[in-house]
Amino acid sequence: MKFIKTIILTIAIIAMIPTPSLAEHSIGFAAGSTRGMGATYRYLPDQGEASPWGWQVTGLPFITEDEGTVSLGGALLYRLHQGREAMAFASLGVGGLAMWDNCSDDADIFCEDESHWGIGIGPGIGFELRMLDNVAWSVEIPLAVMIADGEFYGLYPVPNSSLVYYW
Repeated sequence: MKFIKTIILTIAIIAMIPTPSLAEHSIGFAAGSTRGMGATYRYLPDQGEASPWGWQVTGLPFITEDEGTVSLGGALLYRLHQGREAMAFASLGVGGLAMWDNCSDDADIFCEDESHWGIGIGPGIGFELRMLDNVAWSVEIPLAVMIADGEFYGLYPVPNSSLVYYW
């Protein structure tokens, strides 16, 4: 429960950060090795702004009485070029996944408590296509260092993808 309160507090603090009025905000869904999986919020300054830097956060909890899965992620985005219908960008992201299953059946001799976690960290390069005025789809290929349950798992180019609505 403390973990959920921490997530809600973090989202509330991020929402209170003042941003310039000339910016693009978007919400949608994202999944990937350095993005996490779930609902996403993305901030990008307008093209005319001095800074090409933006950011994206993603997360989704699924928690029941005895088990759960929580996915969180975040990335810094750097706009390389943007036209009317497409944008090229570079990023540095981190995505994590935690899963647990607490055994609630003491009579089952094969029942064991389990927990696993994994994290992916790395830079990437991608593009975003504006399909409609306010709807965009992005694909990115990061070079993610994957760590699972505290052990180095590998270096993988596992893609990230987002479908977002801009305003």
